[in-house]
Amino acid sequence: MDETVKPPQEKPLLETPIRELGLKIEGSPLERFVQRLYAELESKKLARFRPQCYLTDEWGCPSGEPIIGIPFYLARPDLGQIERQYNDLEDARETMMYLRHEAGHAFNYAYKLHRTPEWKQLFGSFRRPYHDHYRPRPFSKDFVRHMAGWYAQKHPDEDFAETFAVWLTPRSAWRKKYRGWGAMAKLRYMERIGRELGNVDPPRRRGHPDITVDEMEMTVGDFYRRTSEDIPLVDVALDTDLRNIFNASKRRKTAKPAQALLNGHRKAVVDKVAYWTGVQRPLIKRLIDLIEKRIGELGLFADTDREPEHLTDLTVYATALAVNFLAREKFVQP
Repeated sequence: MDETVKPPQEKPLLETPIRELGLKIEGSPLERFVQRLYAELESKKLARFRPQCYLTDEWGCPSGEPIIGIPFYLARPDLGQIERQYNDLEDARETMMYLRHEAGHAFNYAYKLHRTPEWKQLFGSFRRPYHDHYRPRPFSKDFVRHMAGWYAQKHPDEDFAETFAVWLTPRSAWRKKYRGWGAMAKLRYMERIGRELGNVDPPRRRGHPDITVDEMEMTVGDFYRRTSEDIPLVDVALDTDLRNIFNASKRRKTAKPAQALLNGHRKAVVDKVAYWTGVQRPLIKRLIDLIEKRIGELGLFADTDREPEHLTDLTVYATALAVNFLAREKFVQP
């Protein structure tokens, strides 16, 4: 991250240690989402389960801890704007999707369901090794679909969390949508276990966070430098292919810079490629960022009359690169 190009009004915030921002969920834009989650739990008659939420560096539940970590940047609009600049800020729908998913982990840990024989039979061994990169079985009906990238197939713990999230989501129509699927047994289990545990106190009512915002000594700028460095560089798509995709003459009245076209649709392209391939979203975002940068360097143009065609070609091309990554752990194979 090059701070020299940042607007002057952002610099004090970028230079401020996160722990000094005084961030809280209470009174922040996040509070209504947490309260909405609690209302959804109440509507499912889970009277004794209210997982504590706290601000941290990323979404998650520390393993075995019935507590939900929420990214700190969602607590203030100005931090959200910085997140949007470097990544893709979650909208309201995505925020609730993440909260329901993490609530599934917290429910599992609070009631220690993963230790029971029935849970193991349905979802698998909780002790199975956890891998960031996994090879999903696209279109498998043994798993629900909630998060992008066939995420329920990543690990038995994720399978349960996704099942919980689908079950919890209002108007998800899961009985109709998953009729005849192998995943229906998991959803029926969730429906039954929800009734059985609705008025039962969890064996683990409280959890311990890994790191809270009050302990984060790095500055906001350091956080974004670190997160960008955590993502490995990927091979840039071939120049010949990009020229074929964005092949409009700049002399046409309907021509516009291809970089501007992609920038306006970047989040949608990243979302679709990550959803249908199962490659981690940060890697897909990095790939699209590099493609966007390269088409700018090449000075490529798109025809606004053919905008859907350009975007379809690019999305399919990026999907092919992502599938290549799944097979060879490289986007481009020489």
